[in-house]
Amino acid sequence: MLYGSNETHDSFVYHISKEPLTEAVRITSIGMEKRTSTDYYWDGRMRQNDANTCIFQYTISGYGEFQAGEKTYSVKPGEAFIVKVPGEHCYYLPEASPEWEFIFITLEGSKAQACWDQMIDQFGMVVKIDANEPLIFTLQKIYQFALKEGIEDTFISSAHGYEFIMEFYRYSKGLGSSSTQLPDDIRSAVHFIETHYDQPLSLEDITERAALSKYYFTNKFQKHLKTTPIQFLAKTRVKRAMELLITTNKSIQDIAVETGYTNANYFSKVFRKMIGMSPDSFRKDKKMVDFQHVIID
Repeated sequence: MLYGSNETHDSFVYHISKEPLTEAVRITSIGMEKRTSTDYYWDGRMRQNDANTCIFQYTISGYGEFQAGEKTYSVKPGEAFIVKVPGEHCYYLPEASPEWEFIFITLEGSKAQACWDQMIDQFGMVVKIDANEPLIFTLQKIYQFALKEGIEDTFISSAHGYEFIMEFYRYSKGLGSSSTQLPDDIRSAVHFIETHYDQPLSLEDITERAALSKYYFTNKFQKHLKTTPIQFLAKTRVKRAMELLITTNKSIQDIAVETGYTNANYFSKVFRKMIGMSPDSFRKDKKMVDFQHVIID
């Protein structure tokens, strides 16, 4: 399910000092906006202050128009445009559209440029992407992090920038589409877990979401996802905990609570079993900064 409408709309622009380790990709802006005035207009040829940046803008509701060369596209819900700045393009809210609600991210750096070159070559400048795709979930997650935690330094900016372009590459290879191929009841349960993992969920809570018997649901879930619902919940919680351990200074107790555990000792036990080290050791291990590549079996 895509955020929008009732969600907080905000945008963030970052002017973070560059570091040699983060020159490959950085987030320069991210946001969710709802535009209702035709004053909203951007010309890719006139944005000298945004030179060498890459933009991904995904429509949530309403529509906007995007022009590239002699072609004009209506960018509707479930569609995104991808462009490099400067460029021969413009996008705007046309008079016929009452609103354009969208979420966007702008990146800079050599890896971002290379990614955009490949995606534009593969998809063109306008691409249709299901709202349930991991790529869109990742964009939403980064926006929520910027909104709630803040992207306060170049390293955090780069980590999240890499996360987005790696998910974009996965999408281009057809590796991010498994969730959209799930049966509706299992996909509903997965979404429920991914959006309520911070609550004290039981198997009964998850089963109720799928409207199936516990036995049938558990077997069906395991058939499609190769793991049980409770194991999937634990993996979801630990992945979020890994992110918080690396990108925040929150205490282990606070992270435990934020990921659905009332007891920090039990959280640490689960974390150690899955990752092979304690949460505190994971936080101190500098090699774990690239934690997106950790695979939880």
